[in-house]
Amino acid sequence: MTTTYRIEVAIFAIAFGLFGLVALALVWSGGWAYEVLARATGHTETTFLDIGGLGTIGGGAFVVDLHNLLSWHGEWASYVVGLSPLPSAALRNFTTAEVAHMADVRTVFRGAEGAAALALFVGLYRLVRARRRGDALRLVRAGTLIAAGLVAIIGVAAAVAFDPLFLLFHDVFFPQGNFLFDPATSNLIRLYPEWYWQGITAGVGVSFIVVALLVAAAAHIALRRRSNTYTRAA
Repeated sequence: MTTTYRIEVAIFAIAFGLFGLVALALVWSGGWAYEVLARATGHTETTFLDIGGLGTIGGGAFVVDLHNLLSWHGEWASYVVGLSPLPSAALRNFTTAEVAHMADVRTVFRGAEGAAALALFVGLYRLVRARRRGDALRLVRAGTLIAAGLVAIIGVAAAVAFDPLFLLFHDVFFPQGNFLFDPATSNLIRLYPEWYWQGITAGVGVSFIVVALLVAAAAHIALRRRSNTYTRAA
């Protein structure tokens, strides 16, 4: 195994991992995932605090059922991925600090979408180069296995120390520090509590590993068939 081949595999693994994780994050951002997690954990309603016209915490509170939670999740998810503008009622239900944080989340996620598009291009380019050498299937098998292994390691770390890693992620991507909210007074935390992020992280990670292993298995089977064909022909 040459150094050049190792580099090719490493680049493909990174490209596959980046594109796959962002694509699956988009899939898992859907309302179906929120509903499944809410019902599975028994959190089918919460309470929101009344927010004043200037985005300050008011004195009252009201119950938000699953239907309305899904409605708010859908509006925020659509905003974050760049499909819609800021929800019109955002400042009537969330503080200015929470809305500012969601704007930062949108910026980060749009950047991730751009990076995923670049990763897709790089991955396809490497595949085309490998195909000309007859190494495409080997590249796919090795790259997807490495990507699956890396995600599995991160997943184990997250299972053991979710809170520190979650905080580290926010420190890296939101260095301005506007992601720290008081659960007792934050409607955004009530909409997206810890069970949601743990479930989404697990869902994206497990889905990626399954997809990567299936792709690796398909590439391995194709390699075996090609090898058997050449053997019989000889």
